[in-house]
Amino acid sequence: MIRQVNKADLFDDDCIVEEQIPRTFQVSFKEVGVGQKNEVRVIFNNSYQVGDIISDNSYTNDFYRYHDVFHYSFAALLGWSPCTRAMMKKKRKSNPLIDEIEDGARAAITEEAISMIIFNEAKRKNYFKGKSKVSKTTLKIIKEMTENFEVRARSSEEWEFAILKSYDVFRFLIKNYGGIVEFDTRTKQVNYYSQYQ
Repeated sequence: MIRQVNKADLFDDDCIVEEQIPRTFQVSFKEVGVGQKNEVRVIFNNSYQVGDIISDNSYTNDFYRYHDVFHYSFAALLGWSPCTRAMMKKKRKSNPLIDEIEDGARAAITEEAISMIIFNEAKRKNYFKGKSKVSKTTLKIIKEMTENFEVRARSSEEWEFAILKSYDVFRFLIKNYGGIVEFDTRTKQVNYYSQYQ
């Protein structure tokens, strides 16, 4: 049976605080290993590293090392990101069914696959610079891939907004060799700053 969700909720409003995506949070992306191997360290709320140090995992320098910004943007703008939950240790373990299905490996793999599908389109379009649309084909694929998860409540327009906003930030991180990004899940705001300010 598919879980019923309210389009307006954040999917974890009824969870204990320890299992909620933080309503506001800050993530720093810091380049490390420049000159040897381009890698990025991600720091949560200026206190601890989340996830592994990331490289592009590519023969070419395509900046995929910054791709975690997509997960955090999805968390803030869509209220959904099993990858963010895993990295922040915010899985909903008090509900075993939700933990298994919504926050489990299949959901996280789905999100990573979506991220890669979008990235492949973005590379062809200069990372969406000056663009106001994501292809209908990509949006349709995303909706089909997520139809068994709570994020099915989000429209194609909401996905498009989240994608384009996350790529605004992505381009900023590339230009500035990292930076600080602030997320607000309630107001659906994402703000970014150079780490050198």
